[in-house]
Amino acid sequence: MKKFLFTIGLVLPTLIFAQESKKECDLPADFKEPSKMPRLKKFISIDKNVDQSKIIIVQAQNGYGSGIYNVCVDGKLMKYKKMGSIFMNYDDNPLDAVKK
Repeated sequence: MKKFLFTIGLVLPTLIFAQESKKECDLPADFKEPSKMPRLKKFISIDKNVDQSKIIIVQAQNGYGSGIYNVCVDGKLMKYKKMGSIFMNYDDNPLDAVKK
């Protein structure tokens, strides 16, 4: 019984805190973007059907041929990545050719 309660006590909080919450952008009025990235903004505006003026790059980590970007899209915080010259949602896997 003690093992069962211990397991429940360990697993339950993990499951509760692991739930994905809707993240909203909470940027100050004088926030300045670290980089403009017009290609990324164009990709996101087409992908999410949002005007480019409603896209704000919050954080940009650029590498040689890669990058990770936190972006505020119409009030919601999203994460994108760049592989080579291609932008995609951070959770997308380009090697998954078959959708399940």
